[in-house]
Amino acid sequence: MIPKSTNPPVSDSDRPTRLIVGCGYVGLRVASLWLAAGDRVLAVTRSSQKAAELAKLGIEPIVWDWLDESWLSQPENSGPSQLDSVLVAVSHAPMPGTPPAQSHRLGLTHLERFLSKSQTARATRWVYLSTTGVFADPQGSPEPWVDESSPVGPSRPGSIAALEAERWLESSAIEHVILRPAGIYGPKRIPNVQPLREGQAMAVDPDSYLNLIHVDDLATVIAVVSQGSLSGRLYCVSDGHSVQRRDYYAFISQSMGWPPPNYVPCEGLLSTQLESSQLQPSQLQSSVPRRRSQGNKRVSNRRLVEEHSIRFAFPDYRSGLSSLFAEMAH
Repeated sequence: MIPKSTNPPVSDSDRPTRLIVGCGYVGLRVASLWLAAGDRVLAVTRSSQKAAELAKLGIEPIVWDWLDESWLSQPENSGPSQLDSVLVAVSHAPMPGTPPAQSHRLGLTHLERFLSKSQTARATRWVYLSTTGVFADPQGSPEPWVDESSPVGPSRPGSIAALEAERWLESSAIEHVILRPAGIYGPKRIPNVQPLREGQAMAVDPDSYLNLIHVDDLATVIAVVSQGSLSGRLYCVSDGHSVQRRDYYAFISQSMGWPPPNYVPCEGLLSTQLESSQLQPSQLQSSVPRRRSQGNKRVSNRRLVEEHSIRFAFPDYRSGLSSLFAEMAH
């Protein structure tokens, strides 16, 4: 039984207030950290059902699709009077009817308008969750490391949306920090675990690199950069231990007693599928998702760990996966 505090209750005006836009896989974990610290947490969600679930967790929901400008015209829809930080962790998935280059830019524009409808006495810091997918592939480099200064050149719609959002923030007067996380994994989210379990061929280059960050470590990073002094506005977030996919998948298979990984070139997969389909090769190509493995880069986290006192709970894929093996056995 948790003893009741003898201290007087802290009013909303005296404790930090946080807003999360996109309270999903990552956002919920950040919310848990903030709630545990005694902060007031609000969250924007498009779903009334999700809003009810958030309320049960002690999160104050705001039901709004940030692409819906008409919602802003209603006078009762205004942001909190005081706000310390905003986490934007909205999915980069394409939105029907909205070009990728405009989706997050439009959402951020609406969010700024929403928050500007109320006077905020405190400085508000925005944290935007981008992606390492914005980098151009360092083709031909023997050591394909990328960091915050590396060239960008996204080709996938989600990464294009993220880069345009970064540029919107950089051109604004908003105090912000942009995080580019590597592949996010954790409970119920492990890359390619189903094909591995079933012994299916995977259309990946086993010699290419995989860059990872455990969702709990990413949440910690977000909580740290959302407050206090900040020397930079852009950080790559990875555990700093890039691993070749061959070693990563072999570790899982051996640990779980599953069949050894089976790989097939993307071209071979296309040929096999073409034989059993009525599609033209160009149509089939567009139906196969672009794999991250078509790029081959290693993400450095040097700036992050040098400028912030962050200790990862899962400093590499072995420690992170080992914590998940019980879940994977089911």
